[in-house]
Amino acid sequence: MKCRRFFSAPPVSPYAPQWDFRVGTSICEDIDTDSLSKFLLSKEKDVKKLSTSVRVDGASSDGYTGLGSKSTTAKFQSYNILTWDHPQIKKLKLNIAKSVIVYNDECGNKTPDILWIQCWYNVLRFGQKIRPHQHSIYPNCYLSGHFNVQVNDTSTVYMSPINQLNDPQVIDIKNKVGDMTLFPSYIFHYTTPHYSFKPRITIAFDLNLHKSYDNFIPL
Repeated sequence: MKCRRFFSAPPVSPYAPQWDFRVGTSICEDIDTDSLSKFLLSKEKDVKKLSTSVRVDGASSDGYTGLGSKSTTAKFQSYNILTWDHPQIKKLKLNIAKSVIVYNDECGNKTPDILWIQCWYNVLRFGQKIRPHQHSIYPNCYLSGHFNVQVNDTSTVYMSPINQLNDPQVIDIKNKVGDMTLFPSYIFHYTTPHYSFKPRITIAFDLNLHKSYDNFIPL
């Protein structure tokens, strides 16, 4: 796993902002991404019929991604890819578990005995992009990640927790098929526009210390 460390300058004042986190990327060579992309596209119509996710205030939500309420992204609370029966999804779950252990080792943290995971997928068509958003800021939030199933000349950009509007500091990672990336769930991130007539397909996931809602399952 390649880990990029992102940290603030040493504080001069006791009130100066501080942060220190890593974005880790690993390669999942055993997953057949062609087979997986075909399977996910075959499920797209059915997923779009599911209930749209809701925010804490009860409003419908696409997770602030800008992909709209009819996207597979907006249904993330209503399904979990890891419950689907497909050989490549079984491999995906194993790769996530392995990557979490390696990431924690890189960060000097012990991996908990039990983690809960929710997993969904994003499908972008020509001209679409994912807007800046974060997955969680709650006390039980842990790690989030994504796996590149079918991508073409896009990047995912991770922002510093501070100074996001005025000259934000970022980590820009070019998306490559087969790559899996892990990062703390509170980190804002977005993608560059997708300019290909072939759909851009990524699988996203959240890992928590506790079961946040019904579709979370043990990793």
